[in-house]
Amino acid sequence: MRSHILRVSVLWALTGLALTATAGAAQSDVCVTIDQARDTFLPQDRVAALLLVTRQFELAGERVVSGECSTPYTLAHVRLGNTITVTLSGPQGLREATALSLDDLPALYNQMVRAMVTGQPMTAMGVVDRTNVTSSQATARRVHSDSLWYARLGYGSLFGDRAYGTPALGFGYRAELDSFGIDVAFLNFQFPTSNDASDSALAGSVLKLSGLYFLNPQASRTAYFGGGLSYGHATFGDWDYRTLGNYRTEWDGSGLQGELTVGYELARATSLRLFVQADAVLPFYQVTSETYSRSVVTRTDRRYAPSLVVSIGIGR
Repeated sequence: MRSHILRVSVLWALTGLALTATAGAAQSDVCVTIDQARDTFLPQDRVAALLLVTRQFELAGERVVSGECSTPYTLAHVRLGNTITVTLSGPQGLREATALSLDDLPALYNQMVRAMVTGQPMTAMGVVDRTNVTSSQATARRVHSDSLWYARLGYGSLFGDRAYGTPALGFGYRAELDSFGIDVAFLNFQFPTSNDASDSALAGSVLKLSGLYFLNPQASRTAYFGGGLSYGHATFGDWDYRTLGNYRTEWDGSGLQGELTVGYELARATSLRLFVQADAVLPFYQVTSETYSRSVVTRTDRRYAPSLVVSIGIGR
C-alpha cells in the first residue's frame, strides 16, 4: 500500500514538473514583427533585419516562434541619410538607439536584445562590451572649446608694512567651454614705481593655474569668477642701515599662493576677446626681514603680504 502511494506521489510530482516546464517554455516563446506604420526600410532590408534580430534572441536563450506568441516584440527603423534610428518595443518596455550605417545594425541589435532580455537600460554594464560596440560609440564625442592667448596690463597694490601701488603686467592662455574655462597665466608681475628703494615693491608669479566659471555662458558678454594656485615672490621696503655693522634687510619671501579671480569678458562671439579682471593674491607664506648686528642675526620679523591687481586684457 505504501509503495503504491509512493508511486502515485512520484507520478504527480513528475507531472507537475512537466507542466511547469511546459508553461515556462510557453512563457519564453518570442516573436518579432516589423512596425509597418513607422518603419522606412525597403522590404528586403526588413527581412534581413528580422532575421538578425531573431538570431540575437536565440543567442540570448529565447525560443523564437512565428505567428502569435506570449512575448511579442515590435521592430522599427527610421532612416535619414546614413543615420538609422532603431526602436525595439516589447513587454520590458522600449529600447531606442542610433546607428551611423547599415554596418552598425548587427551590433546594435545585439545590445538592444540584451537590454530587453535582462530588463536593463542600454547604458548598463553587460549590455555593451568589446564585441558589440558601434561606430558612434567608438568615436569620441568632443565638445568644442575656444582658446586664446592674451596679455593684460593694469595696476595693483601690495599690502606689506604699508600699501605699495604698482603697475602690473601679465600673459596667459585660456581655454573656454560655454560655462567653464581653464586659465594658465605666466610672468605676472607688479613692478616698482619709484627709484627710491624704500618706496618700491616688486611682486609676481612665474606660473598660475586656475579654473573659471562663466555666469551667462551662452551670451556674448558675461561675468565670471574662479580661483587657482600660483608660485610667486614678493619684495618691498629697503635695507635699513642704522650704525656700522647694524642693519635690517628688506622684506622678502616666496612660495605657493592662492588666487581669487573675478572679471567680465566681452565679445565672446568673436575671435578677439576683451576682459576686465581683478585678482586677489593670497600667499601661503610670510615675508621676512632680518635684523643684523655685526653680521649676526639678532631678530627675524615676519609679515603677511597679500596683493590685489585690477587689469584689462586682450586675447586672440
